[in-house]
Amino acid sequence: MDIQFPSALHSRAFTLIELIAVLAMVSIVLAIGVPGIRSLAGNSRITAIANNMLHQLHYARSEAVRQSTPVVLCPSQSGSSCDDSFHWENGFILFSDHNGDRNPDSGEQVLRHFAPGDRHTRILTSPGRKKIIYQASGMSPGSTATITVCDRD
Repeated sequence: MDIQFPSALHSRAFTLIELIAVLAMVSIVLAIGVPGIRSLAGNSRITAIANNMLHQLHYARSEAVRQSTPVVLCPSQSGSSCDDSFHWENGFILFSDHNGDRNPDSGEQVLRHFAPGDRHTRILTSPGRKKIIYQASGMSPGSTATITVCDRD
């Protein structure tokens, strides 16, 4: 007489060796993939900040032409006055400069205030350009400015 055990014929369990092999493969894939994903997220963050800065420069120029008055972008932590700094990641303002003194005074409208960015990013302008000014014609006087957006790390 032939005795068969149905559970033994249709076993659906995994062996310990199979589980260890799968865990090893998953570990290898994660070890390779996670740094790449982190780098991708960092690059996306920097690209978004750079695009925002470019948008603000376009907005400042268009407001200068529309209002027929100079418009200034400058670093500002307070949101009401310009900082004497090349570091824009602490926040910045965009304001109409009716009297041409390159500082926001009473009666001059702050068009936009941007709060500090994240703590992982730096935004710097080239030496000699702590402020970016657009004349009523839409032109920016002085030397060219380089804006650098990068990781702090």
